[in-house]
Amino acid sequence: MGIQPDYATQLSYLNYICANSTAVCLKSNVICITIALLVFCTSSIYGQGYYFRHYQVENGLSHNTVHCIVQDKEGFLWFGSKDGLNRFDGVTFKIFRPDPADSTSLGNNFVYSLHVDPKGTLWVGTREGVYRYNAKTESFRFIKSTGWSDVRDITSDKDGNLWFILGLRLYRYNELKDSIPVRINSIDIELSTVCVAPEGQIWTSGTDGRLLQYHPDTDSFEGYNVFNETVPIVSKWIGKLYATDKEQILIGTAHQGIKLFDIASRKYIDVVTHNADNSIVYGRDFVHYGGDEYWMATESGVYIYNIRDGSLKNLRKQFNDPYSIADNAVYSLFKDKEGGVWAGTYFGGVNYFPHQYASFQKYFPGSTYNNISGNAVRAMCEDQYGNLWIGTEDGGLNKLEQSTGKITHYLPGGNRSTLSYTNIHGVQAIGNELWVGTFEHGVDVMDIRTGKVIRHY
Repeated sequence: MGIQPDYATQLSYLNYICANSTAVCLKSNVICITIALLVFCTSSIYGQGYYFRHYQVENGLSHNTVHCIVQDKEGFLWFGSKDGLNRFDGVTFKIFRPDPADSTSLGNNFVYSLHVDPKGTLWVGTREGVYRYNAKTESFRFIKSTGWSDVRDITSDKDGNLWFILGLRLYRYNELKDSIPVRINSIDIELSTVCVAPEGQIWTSGTDGRLLQYHPDTDSFEGYNVFNETVPIVSKWIGKLYATDKEQILIGTAHQGIKLFDIASRKYIDVVTHNADNSIVYGRDFVHYGGDEYWMATESGVYIYNIRDGSLKNLRKQFNDPYSIADNAVYSLFKDKEGGVWAGTYFGGVNYFPHQYASFQKYFPGSTYNNISGNAVRAMCEDQYGNLWIGTEDGGLNKLEQSTGKITHYLPGGNRSTLSYTNIHGVQAIGNELWVGTFEHGVDVMDIRTGKVIRHY
């Protein structure tokens, strides 16, 4: 492609070709903006991209399957994986695994659940029991009588009680009062997850499809069937409950998507049950992003849900976009102290969506309506209608309609009304005409309104 000029030269030349009606370009002065085109405009750009950073095994993560995420009072991020507990300081990972020679090490390397209580203590739920982390000594204390099964969910209430699901049973543990966890024995069905509502109510879910409120004063449960208005399904498994600040509970199911339960009315609605391809949505986790917006982790990527107007947006892995989420099987979500969202996936490690300050939108090569046709961008200009024209050296010409985000591709077609060559070196809009300078194939003049070439020099 020739010698690359420095960044200042590139900017100067880019301004030059967009400010002049014609451009004579030398091959040695190529400007290549590869992989992504970054656009920053004062005019309206369709949507705002969701760009994730990826942290995987090659970056120091112990395993690419991440089940749970929390942040402690010191600011460290903790990731529970299939092979160890990871502490992340923003640069490096420290991994905690079982050490047979150290009785204070983590006793099991399969971490299902994590929780930081109001006092700042980190609790770790593993395949074999619950552990309390001591930040001063970086050691773990095993909670007695919990090592016989997996711990799939942990939370705490305002009274200092720890609540967790151990072996599909609900337990309560108070470090100051109880030497061992107390099993809640008033119900004999299997339970899958637990949450505490802002008002203090304890909610859990039965594997029979009921949402259950626990009443400590009577040691009893009050149940609500959240599958009673649907056709029979294979399983009524509920994998996650998330209490919002609006007196509602988001419910993630395995075979009927995501539901929203209203605590006051005791009624529910189905938020989303099927994907666009009619496959079933498997809901796994939730986080409140801000305002009316909640993020929902599923086996089909992340759904962004507006709890007020009911709108949904689905973020999925895009194979030609290195900034998309790395894997569609999203198991966990967490919002950090800076407002960024962390997403733990099954195959793609941890993905981080930082709090957005800049209004940059990225465009990548592809054949769809919002992809550009090439990856070596040489020239750009804006016409009187607000369209941005993008000339590439390897994929012809693109028109970006900034009001809608739609991108139209223009390529040679072997006739006089199409471009003469795919390698574009300069573009300039003059009224209703777009002048297109090609490499070694002259200049085409296109009618902007029709998209057809009307003259060639």
